[in-house]
Order: sequence, then structure tokens, then C-alpha cells
Amino acid sequence: MYGEQVLRVREKLKQAAAADPNCQVFGARIHQYRLYEPLRQAELAQFEQQHGVKLPDAYRVFLTEIGNGGAGPYYGIHPLGKKQVIGLERIHEPSVLRSAAREDQAAGKMTKLCLDNDIDDEAYDEAMAEWCQGLLNIGEQWCGYETMLIVTGEYRGKVVYLDLDQTRSFFTYEEHFLDWYERWLDETIAGYESAWFGRRRGGDAQALMKLYHTEREEYTRFEALEGMLKLPSIAPETADFLVNQYKRGPANIPRLALQVLAKMDFDRADPLIRRTLHSQDPAARLLGMQLIKRYMPQGERRFMDELLALLPQELNEEAFRLCSKLLYEAGVEPLPLLIPFFRHPNLEVRIQAVYLAGKSADKANYLPDFIRALEDEEVRVQYTALQALGEVTDPGLMEIYEQLLRKHKTNKDYIRSYIKVRLEEFAFASLEEVEREIPTECTHVRGMLKKIVGL
Repeated sequence: MYGEQVLRVREKLKQAAAADPNCQVFGARIHQYRLYEPLRQAELAQFEQQHGVKLPDAYRVFLTEIGNGGAGPYYGIHPLGKKQVIGLERIHEPSVLRSAAREDQAAGKMTKLCLDNDIDDEAYDEAMAEWCQGLLNIGEQWCGYETMLIVTGEYRGKVVYLDLDQTRSFFTYEEHFLDWYERWLDETIAGYESAWFGRRRGGDAQALMKLYHTEREEYTRFEALEGMLKLPSIAPETADFLVNQYKRGPANIPRLALQVLAKMDFDRADPLIRRTLHSQDPAARLLGMQLIKRYMPQGERRFMDELLALLPQELNEEAFRLCSKLLYEAGVEPLPLLIPFFRHPNLEVRIQAVYLAGKSADKANYLPDFIRALEDEEVRVQYTALQALGEVTDPGLMEIYEQLLRKHKTNKDYIRSYIKVRLEEFAFASLEEVEREIPTECTHVRGMLKKIVGL
């Protein structure tokens, strides 16, 4: 039944190794495209008899005709029954896992095991054991993410990803293990992005465009577009298709189409991103900034005029943060534009403005504005202003530092710690110099400096 596929897999494994000679694909340095010796039928039968289960046919064929683990997605395939992070005592019992609604899975959601916050240890262990029953741990991804094979129940034969820390599951698209494994080989050979293998729909650009045009369900069309994010490049006709969907697609399609286009062909996306920056919709402007941050070729300074014009009038908290950051990373001196935001009614905007202004080489010339930030009623703004004033050793700061030390009698908010760091930068050479230079009314500052100099 799987004879031709077995031959293809064997040949494609060689091609995958040749396509990635330096093992740059995620996890390849661990398995190095090598398989363990196939399992003997007697060994497979012994495992199944011991655990009272018959493994899915496609997986059994892999074990006995291709290899008992080794090369595979992420860090590779475990040898049968080895490296298990879940117990096998209940592997024969029906799996209770259920796939998320496809609409949710298309949006990147995972089905989650919901547990009461006050559940005791015994009840928790039982809930987790039931959640994992009927599963075989066939691979490790990273940090609590595991690859499982469902061996019993409604979804027998499916590969599923588990987030054990958050008790969430994600069902892969392929019907059985060998299809999932062969897809990994195909994508490795083609140079597709591999870090999140299996979480997006398979297929090249032509297959995904065909799926998009033949399906009526919006979530399936969304999946088709999202699947393009794994591709290494796109042809001009695919870029044309994405532009068309950005202009005419329904609901969330335009946003995703523009994201794919920005990743794959930033030059084609450029005029559309500029359009978002001029939009009256805050969400559209934020999307444009996010795409610039994520996909604009390194070292380029596009969109600076638009961002400079946006910053003084941007009211969306997240958009302001990203806009100011993009300007800073492009080497633009935004400090004069940031100063008015030191008094902005939105706390997060004030914090971001002070933080980025502190990175300016010209900040010492705006000392009165930083002093106003130190006098802000919100402790987080004070804290950020103290960080921003690094290497500024103007004597005019001593009085405001004194006021802060008197106000913050404990180090609960770390204000005293940061004042100490700032005072250390003044580099007083002796106690006599402290007595001579620091006003007598600054008793708390003098006391802290004397301790610093005395050390």
C-alpha cells in the first residue's frame, strides 16, 4: 500500500541532505539526515503486544522499512518508545484530543485543555494523563513543544503538536505520518522556511493559489495565503495575485495578503505600505509600521518622511512606540519631536518618548524637559527618566535627585538604586569635594555620595 511512497521517501532523504549540506535547516545539526536501522517486525510486534495497541500503518511502515527514527522535522524522529516525555501506560486507551475548529486553526489557535486554577496535584496529574492517553511521543520541537502521533481514537494516525506547558494541541494538515514526513522532505529540498514546519498549509505558490480560488470558505482561503509565508520566493504572477487580494479581498484577507507580499517582494509592497501610513485608520497605520519593521531590507531608510510626519500626531500607543523606534533605528534624530510627548496623557506614550529620547547624543541640551519627566507623578516615568539620563552629569540635577530621595524613602520602585548609579557617574574624588560641591540642603544626596566616595 505504501510501497511507492517508501521509495520516494528514501530518495528524497538523500536529496534533502544534498540540499542542506551544512545542516542549516532547523534541527538538522542534531539528526544530520541520518536514520537508525529499521525495526524488525518481531521488535515492533513485541512493543505492540506489551502496550496493547496496534500502531497506525503508515508509521509502522516507516519504522520497519525506512528507519527506526533519526532524520525528521525539528530535532528528528524518536526511536520507537524512546525519549518519551509522557507515560505509555495509557497509550492503548482512546485519545480524547479533538481538532480545533478549522476557522480557529487557520488563525493560529490551538485547542487547550482547560484546568481549574485551584486543582490539586492528584487531579492535575489525572487530567494530564487523560489528555495524553492514546498518544506516542515521536519527536521534540523545543521548550515544552512535542510532536505526537495519535495511535487510538477518532484521529488515529494523525500527527499532532502539543504545547505541554500551556496544555494546547495543534493538528497538522496531513492524513498520516508518511505524508507529514514526505512533506518535510519536499520543503527541505525546496528551501522552504522550516522553523514552524507543519503549522501552515503545504504546497507551492501555484497549489496555494489554486486552493484559494477553488475554496469558498474564508478560513481555507486564509490558510492558503498564510501558507505562502513559508516559501523562499515568489514569481511576479504570484505578487500580482497578492496585490489583487489586498485591493479586493474580504475581511482579513487584505492584511494577510500585504504581509505575504511584504515578506516576499518588498518593492512591490512599498506603495501599498505607504498607503497604509496615510490611512485614517490607526490599525492600518500600525500594520504598515509592523511590516516595515519586520520585512524592510536591512540598512534601508524608506518611509522616513511619512514616519516623521506621523510621529507628532500619532495617538495610537502601539503605533507611536513603533514609529519612534523605526526612526531611531534609521538614524533619525527624533528628540525634538519626542519632547512634547513627555507630557502626553497616555502613560505608555510618555514612557516610550522618554526612553528613546535618552538614546540621543543631544539629550544634555534638553535637561529641563528631562527634569519635568523626573517630576512626573508616575513612578515608571521617573524610573525611565533616570535611565535616560545616563552619563549626564549636570549639577542642576542634584536638587531633583534630592527631592526624589526624600519622596522614595525605600527602594521599592528602584528609584534610589538608579539615583545611586547616576551619582556614581559624577565621579567625585573625595569627601571634601562632596562637601564643597553639593549644597548643604541636599542632605540625602550628600549622604549617598559620601557612601559612594567612602567605598
